[in-house]
Order: sequence, then structure tokens, then C-alpha cells
Amino acid sequence: MDKDLVKNNSFKSRFISLSTKTMKLVAPQISKKIARKILLTPKRMQHKWPSHVKQFETRTRFGKVRTYKYGQGKCIWLVHGWSSCAFEFWPLMQQLAERGYSCITFDFPAHGLSQGKQTSLPQMIKVFEDVSSSLFEPNMLITHSMGASIVANSHWFEQYKSDLLLISPVLNCYQTLQNLVSNSGFDQELFDQVIHYIYKKDKLFLPDLDAIPKLKEFSGKLKIIHDKHDVLAPLSMSELLSQQSKAKLITTKKLGHNKILRSKNVLNVVESYSISSECTESTA
Repeated sequence: MDKDLVKNNSFKSRFISLSTKTMKLVAPQISKKIARKILLTPKRMQHKWPSHVKQFETRTRFGKVRTYKYGQGKCIWLVHGWSSCAFEFWPLMQQLAERGYSCITFDFPAHGLSQGKQTSLPQMIKVFEDVSSSLFEPNMLITHSMGASIVANSHWFEQYKSDLLLISPVLNCYQTLQNLVSNSGFDQELFDQVIHYIYKKDKLFLPDLDAIPKLKEFSGKLKIIHDKHDVLAPLSMSELLSQQSKAKLITTKKLGHNKILRSKNVLNVVESYSISSECTESTA
């Protein structure tokens, strides 16, 4: 349950609040490194994939990422979010493959079985652009959590016109992170320094990466499925997007942020699209 997760993190949040403020006073330079490590190191989830899932490495400007393909037929990409991994889609991929879909997904750097220890939203956007140029063109794209912001802020998305499904989307990563920092007591100045560090390194300013303006311009068929009890990604943002665009919002109850991926509701929404073409290899 998401509420249990938040409750279990309360002690950790108080510790972070005290330690970052203290470290900032006694060792400013070290505190910057610690802040970057806290905010740019995702929780790594590693799972053993079944042997019949095709696995290969895709080269990106930030190292190799582990890529997975399962099924034959109409092509669907699946893009995970922060502190998640491609394996979270495995139950859904099995059901989609049974219905004649070819599923392609991958682990971002510092996630799953891919290389790296730290990453950021701007880096993940660039990795997605690298991966998208070397894989099969999708007839449908499914994102979970921060995956929505990654895709929407990519240059690749500007040309994408096919079907798009957002599951529990985090649409404004900066605001979500700012709220988390404020609630945890994390030192605001250190947070701002990390945001500046990301901009200096990746040349993308996190506050500018709001996904809603980009998704409002999307001309393909857009649907959103979001649980009313999701405490990690606010439903209000999905409601706002649906009000300001042609996106159709489907809500669920008592599934939270991650359990929704294993819900039949998601499969039903996928099948509500009309996907006619099969996978065609990218010529990029």
C-alpha cells in the first residue's frame, strides 16, 4: 500500500532533514555531494527475467541499457519511471503477448540491469531518445509514473502520432520533487544546488520539464488511467490534463501507484485502442 510506504519513510525523512542541515553547516562541499547522491540515486530493483524473453544491450550516450522484447505482432513500447524497472511491466507484457502484441521495454541507467549508479530526468530523456532511434517504431506507447514526463519532453515525441497510454503519470517532476523535499525537511538550498548541478551537467532545467504543455499538443489518441488513492502521483494533475486536452481519464480505486500495473483495468484500456499495424523496424 502507498500509505504504508509513506508511513515507513517518515523516520527516514526526519533523519534526512537533520543530517542535511547539519552537514551543510559543518562541511558544505561534502553536503553537496551527499545531496546529489540522495536525489540522483534511484532505488535499484533487479529481477531475473524468464529465459524465453529476448534480451539485448542498447548503446546510449550514458552507457548501455538492458532492453527486452517479448511477443509477436502489433508493437508496444513500455517506459518505466524513477526507482522502478522494466520488469514491473512483465505481468502486463505476458497478457499483451497472449493477445497478439510485441512488447519492447528497457531499464534506464541506474535502474534494473542497466549500467550506472546515478541519473536524472534530463539524462533519462536523452537515453529515451537514444533508445527510440535504434528500436522498432511503436504502434502504441505505454508509460508508468515518471515515464510520462520522460517521453513527453523528448524530441522523439514531437513526431509521434500514434496511441499513448499514461499509467499513474507524474506530469510535473520538479513540483513533485519540490513537494517531497518540503515535506521531508530536506534543506531547500541544497535542493536548489542539485537542480543547478543538473542544469549545468545536462543543459536542461528541471522546472521547464512540465509534461502537460507537451501532452496538450499531442495529436494522437491519449488515455490516462490513474488510481484515486495514488499518494505518489497526484490524480489532480491527470484531471487537469484531461480537462485541458482530448485525453480520456479512467480512474480506479484502492490500487495505488504500482499495483495498478497488474490490474485488468489497464489491459482493458489497452484493448480499447484500435491498433492495426505491426512492428516495423526504425530507419533512424
